[in-house]
Amino acid sequence: MIPDSIKLALSGQKGAVERSSDDLPKVPEYLDVLGLSGDQQVREFFQNYNLSGVLSNRSHELLDLCSPTSQIIEATDFGRDTYGISENFVCLTSGEGEGFILYSKVDGKVYDVAVNQLDELEAGKIKARWQSFVELIEWYLS
Repeated sequence: MIPDSIKLALSGQKGAVERSSDDLPKVPEYLDVLGLSGDQQVREFFQNYNLSGVLSNRSHELLDLCSPTSQIIEATDFGRDTYGISENFVCLTSGEGEGFILYSKVDGKVYDVAVNQLDELEAGKIKARWQSFVELIEWYLS
């Protein structure tokens, strides 16, 4: 369930934050490609909202699943091909700043790592910055 605090914050956004009906059929397909089809928090968020329309004061720019392209799939492929990011993680940022916000498919936590910390992350030596996807979104909107 999407917390009311997130719904309220998104309702105050000026951009097009609601998922378009054209993109809606892509959500389950793209979540399946990423191995996230069973993740209720992520699925519900992306079925309802488009991160491309969200304005945030944060230095990180979170990518959207479907709009304008399959950004999260593209970033995840880039992270895996270029930096060897494990299949256990999904890239929620582009990595352009030599770092990523990574969602763990194993524990549902979210990690903020520089590319030179990826080995430490794989070894379990990096602590999650956010305990869930929802916690990340709350931070992004605050």
